Amino acid sequence: MSDPHPNPPSRIGQQALVCFGLFGVFFVFYVGAALLQTPAGAGMGSMRLGGIPLGFALSLAIFPVTWLLIALWFWKAK
Repeated sequence: MSDPHPNPPSRIGQQALVCFGLFGVFFVFYVGAALLQTPAGAGMGSMRLGGIPLGFALSLAIFPVTWLLIALWFWKAK
């Protein structure tokens, strides 16, 4: 009987992709929020989002986004 997947990816390889993917999402979000706090990003960072500046809103969202990514990591690590 032939295997339908001749070269299935290893479990470690899949976990590495998930881990690096989650880290990539966190890194892009964190650096993006940090760039809005710089003088160069002040124009975009001062745009209003729900009555508060976008840069401030993203700064406040760093912790909940991090918690969400950690929860996703634990869920995928089962």
